[in-house]
Amino acid sequence: MDWFKILRETCEEVKRNVKLTLSLKEAGEELGQGAGGDITRKVDYIAEKTVIETLNKLNVSCILVSEEAGVKKLGEKPKEFIILDPIDGTLNALRGINFYCCSLAVSKTLFLKSVYAGLVMDLVNGDVYYAEKDKGAYLNNNEVHTSNVTSLNKALIGLDLCFTNSEDIKKIANLFNYARHTRHFGANALELCQIANNVTDAFIDARNKIRAVDIAASQLIVKEAGGVIVSLNGEELNMKVTPEEKASFIAAANNHLCKEILRVLKTV
Repeated sequence: MDWFKILRETCEEVKRNVKLTLSLKEAGEELGQGAGGDITRKVDYIAEKTVIETLNKLNVSCILVSEEAGVKKLGEKPKEFIILDPIDGTLNALRGINFYCCSLAVSKTLFLKSVYAGLVMDLVNGDVYYAEKDKGAYLNNNEVHTSNVTSLNKALIGLDLCFTNSEDIKKIANLFNYARHTRHFGANALELCQIANNVTDAFIDARNKIRAVDIAASQLIVKEAGGVIVSLNGEELNMKVTPEEKASFIAAANNHLCKEILRVLKTV
């Protein structure tokens, strides 16, 4: 099965319908709580509905795991799982901040390590990041690689700073003493793709709030581009892929930089 073609066509439909929905004043209307616990807004619902309709049109049989609808069977005798975040960066989209994306991944099981294909589309400019296991990572059909920056004092790193209490901030506070520059753009899947594309050098989310559905595609893209993604203990990230499962993680351009980040985090 040509997963690249299927995932790209699906995201293209999402991009089209999201653009139309964002032109409506009710785009941000709250429709209730999604399976992952966050508020589902109309634009999220439209994006997810578009994915389901497109996969059905393409006769794709799968178990869909989505942040909004939860787990849903599509087609007959599904063998694969498709892991979906309809819009990562919904608030950006609603506020006119041009940094949000759609993320789709394909997996044999409900564990992150089993993901073997992933696509992230920038819903603003249509850029497509794609990877298949052991086949490299690509941006618009051009192979991409992570940076060779190995030291924090030369690194541009992303930090998710949406903490709910000051105690959690202490987990990463020491990084500000070492990193050359920090950024946070508000769509973690797309931020991981920036690492793969040698734009940034690392990304840390220490809130224990990221879901596997958010990063299922982009974590594969990072790894296939030469990067690494681990837990805050330095172990391989292999969380269960459900809308509820949450974790913290470090994504880095290479092992050397990852080890330095781990060392700094331990010196709190």
